[in-house]
Amino acid sequence: MTPRARCQICQEMESKYTCPGSGCLTDYCSVACYKEHKGGEIPLRPLTSLKWPYVPDESAYPDPLKRDDPKPLQTAQYEAIATSPAIRAILMRDDSDGLKETLRRIDELRGSAREEALQASVGIGRSLGEVSGLGDGGGAMRDLAEAIETAVRGNRDGVLGLDWSGGCPERE
Repeated sequence: MTPRARCQICQEMESKYTCPGSGCLTDYCSVACYKEHKGGEIPLRPLTSLKWPYVPDESAYPDPLKRDDPKPLQTAQYEAIATSPAIRAILMRDDSDGLKETLRRIDELRGSAREEALQASVGIGRSLGEVSGLGDGGGAMRDLAEAIETAVRGNRDGVLGLDWSGGCPERE
């Protein structure tokens, strides 16, 4: 097997990759060298090239008993969330480390514990510190939830949204 050429960016390591740019063919060894080659920023791939999210086809005969159940998000709504500048700004804020840790811990929970933690994180029900020992999240969780709701709504005022008054409907 013939050895690969040296990385054309750092000139230290053996190259593992070739730039996919049209006609570029620059050899590089790592993501860091690729970023340097491309000017410090990797271009984002178009969302249509990703195989996400799985959205099942809606039934031609909807179940009337499920009329009031929460509906799954559609592909356009996922795209709105993924491309929202407001959501990206919240996730990139200096105080977002607490938010990221809160999201990680909530993701580890299951069932009613997860639901309680999600409600507490946006200021509904018990305080977040009381639920499963989660941190505060710095109020950023509510900012994130509001930004996601805005992205999903798509600037349509008539669409039902979350009730931010702080109350939860009673379950029977």
